[in-house]
This record gives sequence, structure tokens and C-alpha cells, in this order.
Amino acid sequence: MIGSTIIQGLCVDNLITVVQTVKILALDMHNLSLDTVIELMRCFPCLEKLSIQSFQSRPGNLWRRKHRNLLKCFDMSLKTLVLQLYRGKKSQINFLTFFVLNAKVLESVTLGITTRNNNEKFLVKQRRKLELENRVSRDAQFHFRTGSCVRSSYDIKHIGDLDLTDPFAHM
Repeated sequence: MIGSTIIQGLCVDNLITVVQTVKILALDMHNLSLDTVIELMRCFPCLEKLSIQSFQSRPGNLWRRKHRNLLKCFDMSLKTLVLQLYRGKKSQINFLTFFVLNAKVLESVTLGITTRNNNEKFLVKQRRKLELENRVSRDAQFHFRTGSCVRSSYDIKHIGDLDLTDPFAHM
């Protein structure tokens, strides 16, 4: 609970409170959900760094019609996006293209991939599917990384376990 906003299992039940001071957010989601992330970003409008670890990507994350009106009034301050366990599934691509085509100040996107997918054929195909040539932030850098991009929530036992200067730093 943050103020009067209740967040339960990544379902935003009552989005009233806006917290301007949250700039970094790490999510451990079972199912990757653009709707949930957008609701959280509304709650944290100054969010600059977002890291997501998602084990499944269910069908969906369609946004072009659904969130068209939102984009006119919602100004994203997101600069860094990290998505672990990226496999190039359609719902992951839909999720990411939302940010590729709409996040105006985006500087860096890091996608955690398996060693098996770390080949030129996969990477070229993903760059095309993610519509990187149409990105709204022309300076945004896209990185595909094998191994862990961020610490797992299981590795963090105490706040002292985090690198407070950059919780997104590689282990």
C-alpha cells in the first residue's frame, strides 16, 4: 500500500495516489502485462528505470487501439528498461514496441536472452520485429545480454544487498 493506492499481486485495485518520488522500480511478474505496467507508471509518473522479470508471456499486450488516447496525455519519463527472460514471443514484442514507439526520452533497453538465442539470425529478426528503426527516441540503445541483467529478488535478503547507486548493475 502506497498512500491510498493498494497494490496486490501486481493488480492495481485503487489507483488514486500519485507518487512523484519513485524513480526506480523492479517487478517480478509471473505474466508480462502491459496493462499492469501502464497502471503502475500512472502511479509513478517520474519513473526513470524499470526492470521486469517475467516467467511467462500470455497472449496479448495489444496496445495500439487500447492505449491510443492515453498516449496523448501521458508523458513517460522512462529512460531505462530491462526485460529479463526475453524469448521473442509475440506478447513480449507487443509489450516492448509500446515503449519503442512511445517513450520519447528512452536511453537504454536491455533484453536478457538465453545463450541459445545469442546468434545473428535471432538478433536481426528481433530488431526488425521490435520496429527499432521507427523508435521515437533516436538515441535509445538496445542491448541483448546473456545471463542475468539484474539481481534476482531471491538474491536480495536485505537493502544492503543492493547497489544503491545503480540497482540495475550486473551481478
